[in-house]
Amino acid sequence: MTIRYILRLRRQLAEARQENTCLEQGLHSLDGEIADVRAANTELRAQAKVELEWRLAAVTVIEQHNVERARLLGRLEQAIDWATEVGRTNACIDQRNHGLAADNERLRRELASLKRPVARVIPLQQRGPDAA
Repeated sequence: MTIRYILRLRRQLAEARQENTCLEQGLHSLDGEIADVRAANTELRAQAKVELEWRLAAVTVIEQHNVERARLLGRLEQAIDWATEVGRTNACIDQRNHGLAADNERLRRELASLKRPVARVIPLQQRGPDAA
């Protein structure tokens, strides 16, 4: 009975060793996978850091553009106000010019109706030496 018992124990020991070998191989495989995951994690962290820096730079540029945009919008509003004032001034000038043009036309008609002869101006060179 002891021989059977010893043989059974040896078989169990052999099976346990075989199972242990399989487990060690699985463990080595898992160690390799863990190393791969750690390497991928390190790479992803580096990429995430670069991505974060890019996004931070983009946000900074966007903020700068928003500030510049607000400044330009203020200048545009000021230019529109000036253009509006210039338009009003031009309208007043146009109205005044229209009135003056009507006055000029009236004065031309009055002058034409007077029919006075207009003296002709003779340049000094044509009058002679003793005219001066």
